[in-house]
Amino acid sequence: MVGQPKTLYDLRKVEGAVNVTCKACGKARLYDLEELISVRLFHRQSVDWDVVLHEMPCWHCPDRTETRVAIVPYAANDRTLRARRAETLVINLALTVLKQAASRANRDGIDTPAVRLALRVLRQFLPDRALLVRFWEEGQAAKSTATNESHFAHGWIVQALLRGGHSVWAEFRRPGDRV
Repeated sequence: MVGQPKTLYDLRKVEGAVNVTCKACGKARLYDLEELISVRLFHRQSVDWDVVLHEMPCWHCPDRTETRVAIVPYAANDRTLRARRAETLVINLALTVLKQAASRANRDGIDTPAVRLALRVLRQFLPDRALLVRFWEEGQAAKSTATNESHFAHGWIVQALLRGGHSVWAEFRRPGDRV
């Protein structure tokens, strides 16, 4: 990334976190990028970088004084950064395929090569394959019934990935999901 980011979404390119330091009390807090995006969208706040620079309050001071906002990359070198970015893209693209399949499960079913591939990709990042099997079974059952529980299974997969320490885009997180 060259220059300042335009939005918080641009920080995904550097795979980092946001560090907020209070100018008055000196306390610092490190925010997970995706969690920050999720919280700001939930509260209908802007994700524009210039707005974030001026609106981030001190979490410790009662008068919400001015803060200094900085980007903190996770990786120590370019090779680690590229590997982490590739892993994040693969996980989130697979989650996108599963989300789209869950949306159309009642109409078209989920037994497509893209869904099978997405499930195989996610298998290496999850400790147990039970959630993936549950997604598949719920998607198959949605064709014959009026209910579609595959959205719940998708959410459980996202939560398991977060518990495993993987980076999941804010679009897939629910307001209560934490790293």
